[in-house]
Amino acid sequence: PGPFAGQRAAMSIQVLCHELGCLPVSKLCGIPTVADLFEVDGSPKDPEDRMLKQLPALLDQLEWMAVAMKNQREKTGVP
Repeated sequence: PGPFAGQRAAMSIQVLCHELGCLPVSKLCGIPTVADLFEVDGSPKDPEDRMLKQLPALLDQLEWMAVAMKNQREKTGVP
């Protein structure tokens, strides 16, 4: 229990995802209470909040993986 229980679970699930043939990104972004960080329209309440500083690295890695997998799929097809 606690505000970071989901993040601890995500770290454990990464191993399972690898075993299932998935390619999860390794970067994590801990946002314990979304309503404390974001307005209803999705804009950050405080763009300088330390929790939000993790988000760009996660999104950059996710985009890199998506582009790499798309390029590989186009090059060799789906196994």
